Amino acid sequence: MKSKWWLTALFALYAEQVLGCGVNPIETLFRPHLRGPLMTQAQSKSNQFAGLTTISSGSATQVVSTNAVNSDSILSLNVRAALPSGYNTQGIVTVASGISTAAASTSAVYSGQSILLTWQGVNVQQGTFRVHSIHQAGGSFTIAISSATTNSGAAIGWHIPAAEPTGIKVNTISPGNFFTLGWADGQARPVDVSVMWELRRTS
Repeated sequence: MKSKWWLTALFALYAEQVLGCGVNPIETLFRPHLRGPLMTQAQSKSNQFAGLTTISSGSATQVVSTNAVNSDSILSLNVRAALPSGYNTQGIVTVASGISTAAASTSAVYSGQSILLTWQGVNVQQGTFRVHSIHQAGGSFTIAISSATTNSGAAIGWHIPAAEPTGIKVNTISPGNFFTLGWADGQARPVDVSVMWELRRTS
């Protein structure tokens, strides 16, 4: 049976003209498969349906303008965080015997945050502690301990829930105008975070 090479060529031309209308070379049809990744235009424009939007440090929400959004649109969201060096949201501080303060270093610390503290390890000190001060510029905070008789080897675990770069939701939708996305807990993060989004208009 002779090869129908001309049918293959005709189909390829048809696919490019009808399905692609000037398809990017890396998306060329290769037999039944698509060679290379699909391309999505993420530049800001009036009818944008996908993009990268930054929620700035200190802000809990961000408005995205696009007339492609509808009241019943389905939006897919994901966080793409480029975190600075030393951005740790939890850790453990070892407390030496006989001291009344301990310092923890992290670039995630931010004035006004709630920091959770708990004793760790086998040598547990049955005293109280609190966050004594936050040094935002220096990227650290100090824990004050009520007693200077801490057992050797005791440690304090710390966690800053508000600094976690997770949890994005759509807050409002204005059909044909814009939508607002933001942190699900309503708390601003101390770092710029990029949000990848894509919408599907269902009506």
